[in-house]
Amino acid sequence: MSDQEPLNPVRLWREWFVKSEKAWSQAMTEMMGDERFSKGMGRYMQEALHTHRMFSESMAQYLANLNLPSRQDVLDVNDRLGQVEDALAAVQVELRELRMRLAQGVAPAAPTAGATKPARTRQPPEQT
Repeated sequence: MSDQEPLNPVRLWREWFVKSEKAWSQAMTEMMGDERFSKGMGRYMQEALHTHRMFSESMAQYLANLNLPSRQDVLDVNDRLGQVEDALAAVQVELRELRMRLAQGVAPAAPTAGATKPARTRQPPEQT
């Protein structure tokens, strides 16, 4: 008895687990390698995608009837909000630059498009 290892249930379980994992892996590999399985899985995926599309369309119609936003509506608002945030960030950068110029005593650059326009009054322009 001293020459034999004591009974170890964890070792026995581990050996069983490794053997059954190899057997399952081999069986699944053979099954997935079959052309019939590939065709069947392809048909199943097409049906699942069609069902998903139909559900999405009917849910969008249902939400529209309830006057609630759909997922796409929320995503569109998110995109527009991102554009507004980008524009606001650009305005903040320009405002910081303008403040820095004013603090340094440098006159801000005059806008080029509005500088050449005459004053809008009812009086005719003065002749020099």
